[in-house]
Amino acid sequence: MKDGFFDSKEFASRDGAPSPFGPMNVKQELVDFLNQLRLRFGKALVVTSGYRSPEHNKAVGGVVNSYHTQGLAADIRPEDQKDLPALWELCRRLNVTGGVGIYDTFVHVDRRGYAARFDKRKKQ
Repeated sequence: MKDGFFDSKEFASRDGAPSPFGPMNVKQELVDFLNQLRLRFGKALVVTSGYRSPEHNKAVGGVVNSYHTQGLAADIRPEDQKDLPALWELCRRLNVTGGVGIYDTFVHVDRRGYAARFDKRKKQ
C-alpha cells in the first residue's frame, strides 16, 4: 500500500517483526507529517528507520520505549548528503509539536506531542 510519497515497506521493522500500527507500519500522524515535509522539501527522502520492534530497538541501542516502537518516529535522510542541514532546518521549523534530532547522516523526527531538539553529530 502506498500513502503519498512513502511505501509501507519503508517503515517496516528491519527484523521482519509485524507492526501493530496498521498497513503503513507506523501511525498515520507520522505519515501525514512526512508527506507534508516531503512536499515542502521538494526532493526525495529516504527512510532509514521507521517502526522498530522492541527486540530490534534493543539490538540497535535504541532507548527503552522509543518513539520508533510506538510508531511515532522515523529516521530520514536526503538522497544527497549535502542537503542534510537544509532538511534538519526544515524539520525544526515544521515539527513544532515533535522531536527533531540531527545525526551525522540522518535526521530523526517524531510526533511526541511537544517540541524537543537535539544534535547528536559526532563531526562538528
